[in-house]
Amino acid sequence: MRVLIIRPEHQAMGTARKLDELGHEAVLLPLLKPVHDQALAADALNSRYWALAVTSAEAVRCLKGLGPTLDAFREATVFSVGRATARALLEAGFTKVQAASGNGKDLASLIAGQFAAENGPAGPLLYLAGARRSGLFERTLTENGIDCVTAEIYAMEPIYYSIEQQQKLLVDRPVDAAFFFSRENAKAFFELEVFRQSKEALRKTLFFCLSRNIAEEVPEEFSNSAVISQNPDEDELIDLL
Repeated sequence: MRVLIIRPEHQAMGTARKLDELGHEAVLLPLLKPVHDQALAADALNSRYWALAVTSAEAVRCLKGLGPTLDAFREATVFSVGRATARALLEAGFTKVQAASGNGKDLASLIAGQFAAENGPAGPLLYLAGARRSGLFERTLTENGIDCVTAEIYAMEPIYYSIEQQQKLLVDRPVDAAFFFSRENAKAFFELEVFRQSKEALRKTLFFCLSRNIAEEVPEEFSNSAVISQNPDEDELIDLL
């Protein structure tokens, strides 16, 4: 299958290798690139909190950029969503990682259980996040009475492609499948000019989404073509091909 990978290039390369090994043709289309704010990350880590929360491996990559400065914080309790993010935290040297499967709501439920078990520990939860997000995680924390401070330590900036480049990738040789790893990337894809001009070229494309939250960005007319992973895990998404 010809599979379009819509995620930042440094992440897409690993996905492409896995697809190549399975005999698929991987096509990279990074629509966003990360910009890290390591100064803000350092300031946030030096604040008062009872635990950390991370919902994206991109936040971990930002933290790793702190180098030796991160050493003093690697024993902090960190809550994460998904195996990939938990793995990234462990590789970054964090020793007390608690991971939830599912989405931000599931992570908030895990944290709420720990919060209750510790009888409401002092200090807020520190959420190391991206500048744009659904807000589901934070809303669920509030519903459970958990104080949360959010530090937006990275942002995703758009990458521009001419209409000719878009047509070459998506129209001249239509893709059989497209992989979406974040809601933001899915939204950026369906806002491409080529999607408006040559919608018919995508009629037979299957849209593989890492979560139900991401699948909500698939337009209603293509909803029957959306395939949703039960867990936010890259390998499980690939297994659905």
